[in-house]
Amino acid sequence: MKYIIVFRYGRLMIYAVCQLIISLSGCIVAITPTFLLFCFTRFFEGAGSGGAIVAGYVLSVEFCGTDYRPTVSTFLHIASNLGLVALAGISYVLRNCDQFQLAVSVPVIFCVIIKFLLLESPKWLMDKNKKEEAIKVMEKICRFNKIPYDTVRAEIETYLSSQSDIKTQNMKFYHIFKYKSHTKNFSVMAYLYFVCGMCYYGVSQFIGKMTPKVHKNTVINGALLMLGSFVSIFVVNRFGRRPFLRTTMFLAGVFMLIVVFVPVTFKPSWVRTMFACFSNSCYYTSFIVVFLYGVELFPTNIRSSTLGVLSLMSRIGQVIGPQINALSNTAAACTFAISALIGALITFLLPETRGLTLPSTLEESHHVRFLDRVSAISTIDDRQPPNSSQAKPSNIQ
Repeated sequence: MKYIIVFRYGRLMIYAVCQLIISLSGCIVAITPTFLLFCFTRFFEGAGSGGAIVAGYVLSVEFCGTDYRPTVSTFLHIASNLGLVALAGISYVLRNCDQFQLAVSVPVIFCVIIKFLLLESPKWLMDKNKKEEAIKVMEKICRFNKIPYDTVRAEIETYLSSQSDIKTQNMKFYHIFKYKSHTKNFSVMAYLYFVCGMCYYGVSQFIGKMTPKVHKNTVINGALLMLGSFVSIFVVNRFGRRPFLRTTMFLAGVFMLIVVFVPVTFKPSWVRTMFACFSNSCYYTSFIVVFLYGVELFPTNIRSSTLGVLSLMSRIGQVIGPQINALSNTAAACTFAISALIGALITFLLPETRGLTLPSTLEESHHVRFLDRVSAISTIDDRQPPNSSQAKPSNIQ
């Protein structure tokens, strides 16, 4: 429900409200007298967290241009990695759970002021036919970047006139199944979200069981996650979303298989932990790409609700991850590895979205596969030498 609200009331407002829910719920958790109330409050804290992640991510990506989407997406995840590293330090200093809960909840209240510091997504404003507000936002962006903004109004009016009111309004999530291509893309993305959630959090717990040094492992894991995030900045735009996602999923599975085949008695013992951390870094990097993929594959008017359902699949995977870790170490590692290898295989079913503008309607996103093929053909044509028919044949005696 909260993801549908994100579309109806905008990204910025819901982001601020969710941050307020996180802070208040987190503070109440520290003083709850009963277990039932604890679970009830934790539910709202988790709901606020899920809404803030989706709204904040969609807002950030819709603000930037096509070439900068991977960079912005990666830096958002790097901030999350820094929080993971800081979490280990806070938990090391504050061993009392209530003090720890307050320490991570009270500062979140300051995120609410973002509502008064940022602008609403111009993409959302235009697709909601809020023309004047969209024009003001785009003019402010142009002034900040010191570029001419005389044609902003004309360009937005041209864009709005080209959009059909029937196509861009009154659209529900289930309309995504109107096209087979959308159904296929959503099904593949749902599995990838599920695997990323299950394997990332499952392997994180798996690493914690490998050695008793929980705080140290958390810091090392967070550092490797940041390394993987920085690598994705330079790779995902150069080679595309699909090849990079396929590679990271494949490497994640291979590294976990290495953990399986390296004996527990192998010395030095940190070798198995290192490969598990490498695998977890690949899972997290895959998370970065699938988040970006989800934004680029689906249209604006159902983007938030679609990402919400996909995030739900990820959270189901996060719930299953600890259950898998209840199995033997070998069975758990094999499950994580095989799930990732299957994910790498089914990425062949997804279209490439590099260089494409964010779709506004189902019809536009339906043509992503077609545009992907046209782009590939154009790339091949561009590589052909000019006047190839007149080129002198070489290596012919």
